[in-house]
Formats: sequence, C-alpha cells, structure tokens
Amino acid sequence: MLMKSIIFAIPLNLGIATWSVIGISSLGFVIMFGISSAMGDFQGLVSTTLDNDKKSRANRQKAAK
Repeated sequence: MLMKSIIFAIPLNLGIATWSVIGISSLGFVIMFGISSAMGDFQGLVSTTLDNDKKSRANRQKAAK
C-alpha cells in the first residue's frame, strides 16, 4: 500500500493543454476500441491482409523477371 501512495504522490506538473490532449486521446482510443470490438472480424482482416500481400509479392516477382 505504501508503494501505491508513493507513485501517486509524484506531481505531474502538466498544464491544461497537456491534460486536454491526454483526455481527447484517451477518449478517442476508447471510442475506436469500442467500434473495432463491435465490428469484430479481426481474423478476416488478417487473412485479407495476408492474401493481398501474397498477391502483391507475386506481382512484384513477375515484374522483376
């Protein structure tokens, strides 16, 4: 418990602009995380990306020959 109070006792000395940027960035992250979680299909995204990369690599090899 002592360690926790020592960590939070450190003054950050951040201005209002810095706190605003932190707040807006945090809110944006939470919103984007929520959207991506709701839409899901991460496996589909990965497989599509890998397929496109494979096709691109094959086209580059054909062009190099």
